[in-house]
Amino acid sequence: MRTLSSVVAVLSLFGAVAFVPVIGGILFAVVLLVLFLGALVGVLSDLDDRTVPRRNPVLDPKGWRNGS
Repeated sequence: MRTLSSVVAVLSLFGAVAFVPVIGGILFAVVLLVLFLGALVGVLSDLDDRTVPRRNPVLDPKGWRNGS
């Protein structure tokens, strides 16, 4: 699915750039630019999370009273 979204993003960006010089093509360019942004969000949201995992301590709401 990521590949399809990437292809849609690239083709819609190229289409938006191609329609800008055409008379009345700015309407198509805006639609294609919105499609590009939607596909770009889809590609970026599908990427794996490669951040460092946090240590999940056991939450003790009375821990401050117990000195821990």
